[in-house]
Amino acid sequence: MAKKRMGEVKNPTGSSYDYYWDEDTGEVYVGPNSAGKASSAEEAWRKANFYATTLQKWKD
Repeated sequence: MAKKRMGEVKNPTGSSYDYYWDEDTGEVYVGPNSAGKASSAEEAWRKANFYATTLQKWKD
């Protein structure tokens, strides 16, 4: 399965970015940028939100 648009996350200035999750590979993207890997939709949101806020990948 290809990456699927899951919703939007916002950065601290209020700009919105689409985030995507590929269920097969676990890859999470905020726009074109990789935000790490997730095993669930909830974890994908957490990692996307963290990336949008800090511009850093979540460290497992």
